[in-house]
Amino acid sequence: EAIDSAIPAFGGKASHFGAFPHMDSTKVPYPKGFAIPVYYYYQFMQQNKFLERVERMLADTAFQNNPDVRDDSLASLRKHIERAPVDTAFTRMLMTKLRTEYAGTRMRFRSSTNAEDLDGFTGAGLYTSKSGDPGNTESVLEAIREVWASVWFFRAFEERSYRKIGHQTVGMALLVHQSFPDEEATGVAITANPYDLSGLEPAFYVNVQYGDESVVLPDADVTSDVFV
Repeated sequence: EAIDSAIPAFGGKASHFGAFPHMDSTKVPYPKGFAIPVYYYYQFMQQNKFLERVERMLADTAFQNNPDVRDDSLASLRKHIERAPVDTAFTRMLMTKLRTEYAGTRMRFRSSTNAEDLDGFTGAGLYTSKSGDPGNTESVLEAIREVWASVWFFRAFEERSYRKIGHQTVGMALLVHQSFPDEEATGVAITANPYDLSGLEPAFYVNVQYGDESVVLPDADVTSDVFV
């Protein structure tokens, strides 16, 4: 219930991550982290008049009926989001936290929308995550803007449309923790058995790739290991 109540402000990923401090860290190790709430995504979108742009885009008949037009329009929106200014007070507060608590540590800014990692809808692979250097303000802002912009990936838009999720209700929070650039493996673990919807055979599901290959969008010649 606490996780569910946190999702509107902090998204699915960060809200679930927030459960870790309540567990035995000797048995379930996890990196120190924090969340940037959805509020700052909406602040950014409002200050740069992107919310009005989205409203006009969604009302356009050509956008509604032609996937090529949608793809081009969404790409243009992402490009402008990635170049737009970020609120000065937010930037100052964030950089102070990073340099005080994470000095010299490259950080990962992970997508945490209020429309992923939910019961019945994982949204895996729809959005993106980026790394940034706390010693370089622009590096951090570039990473954050790219994650914010990924709300408007074509694949994410189409999946939300299919699931009848309102696009204007989707907000992007960020889960922030140490980046791990030299990973031995990359994986996704689910505390459920996706192959058994009846619940008669409970299990944990693990999908893992060697090195830093993408788990949800691997290259065509990459085959993942799956453990149930």
